Amino acid sequence: MNNIVYKDRHVTVFQSALFQTNSTVVEMEDLVLVVDPAWLPDEVMAISNYVDKIRCKRELFLVFTHSDYDHIIGCGAFRPDKVFMSKAMAENPEKELRLEEVLEFDDKYYINRPYPVVYPQPDFTIFRDAAQYRHHSTKMTFYLTPGHTADSMMVVVWQIGLCIAGDYLSDVEFPAITHSSVEYEASMNKLLAIHDRNWFTRLVPGHGNLSLSINDWLQRRTDSLSYIYAVREYITTGVAMDEVALWSRYHFPLSQKKVHTENIELMRREYEQGLWTWRPAESTGTNTELTEQDDQE
Repeated sequence: MNNIVYKDRHVTVFQSALFQTNSTVVEMEDLVLVVDPAWLPDEVMAISNYVDKIRCKRELFLVFTHSDYDHIIGCGAFRPDKVFMSKAMAENPEKELRLEEVLEFDDKYYINRPYPVVYPQPDFTIFRDAAQYRHHSTKMTFYLTPGHTADSMMVVVWQIGLCIAGDYLSDVEFPAITHSSVEYEASMNKLLAIHDRNWFTRLVPGHGNLSLSINDWLQRRTDSLSYIYAVREYITTGVAMDEVALWSRYHFPLSQKKVHTENIELMRREYEQGLWTWRPAESTGTNTELTEQDDQE
């Protein structure tokens, strides 16, 4: 399957039939960059064949935004010159569990992959925000964004105004918080500073449609924070969330209700541990002062 959902001079985004998972190929003058190649074998091989076709003699870099098994599942199909990931992903104590999840998925659906199932091995690890890697004329800047997972990060390709966000800012799913809602909130608040330093105009989420304007990803950020605050309000006050509105916006309740329940359980544990308090007046999360006009200045 070769489902390209976005293409311009530098960026090609492949989208899997599973969970609308995005895999990004960036073509620069001096390198080809592949981010989170996924899911099914034919889909991964389509990405690999495309890279082989366009690569010529340029170096091939792989970036993994986090260690969820759906984002590393295509790793073995590539022979990169360099692999980039967060230090937390490189030191993930559950590496074997991630591989077991791939094998369980393949076993469940009788899938044979024409490449090995392996955990990515890093050549460049990111342990602080705004870490840069320059390759000739190309500059990549990395930001640690824990919350969804402990090892999540975003990457900005500076010259082309592109942010690849991992499992954040999706328009088809609300926040899936497997690590920390407190750090998830902090990562969303960090996003404005990331933009101010890098001036990206396009954003690729891990799942769903690309965000091609500042107003769009600002709205997605607001939606993500609003979801977190609604869950916190429910936990602390018992005021029920408007789930009719939730499922009218996110259209896959059969699978996402389980995620929603797990989010509530995680945030309830955080509240009991005193990791956050509920102060509605301080929890607006709607700083949208950044506008399209600002972006053009």
